[in-house]
Amino acid sequence: MIMRMDERMTRVLRKALITAMALLAAGCGQSQREPVTVNDAWANATPVGATVAGVYLEISVGQPDTLLAASTTVADHIEMHTSSEENGMMKMRPLPTVQLVPARPFTFAPGGAHFMLMDLRQPLAAGMKFPMTLEFEKAGERTVQVEVVEPGSR
Repeated sequence: MIMRMDERMTRVLRKALITAMALLAAGCGQSQREPVTVNDAWANATPVGATVAGVYLEISVGQPDTLLAASTTVADHIEMHTSSEENGMMKMRPLPTVQLVPARPFTFAPGGAHFMLMDLRQPLAAGMKFPMTLEFEKAGERTVQVEVVEPGSR
């Protein structure tokens, strides 16, 4: 009788230990993914033959983080740029990374910071959506859907 009780107790404790380890592992994985919110991802439709397009969106973070890169299936690669006016001329410069600060959303918008899709694999037609993956230093990768709109509608 004592042996059976010990065997049951051992099984119960073993199951409890396995469950606790699984919950602990799941919790550890979640703590590594910092909160990131991406809003209003969009791009203008492009004419047939266009090789580049801009993507615009807003990013908010719960913890300090750095946006490192982006990728998509509709272009060979993506560059981050910033635009500014100098002596009446618009100049575009590479933006290697973007430092993100909590409570201060970072906006990629026409005339400012933007994603440049390089070597488009297909025209972007109004109404379509495509995935774009953002790579963050701490939060890892996040994929968003980019909505393609008629030029001038935003």
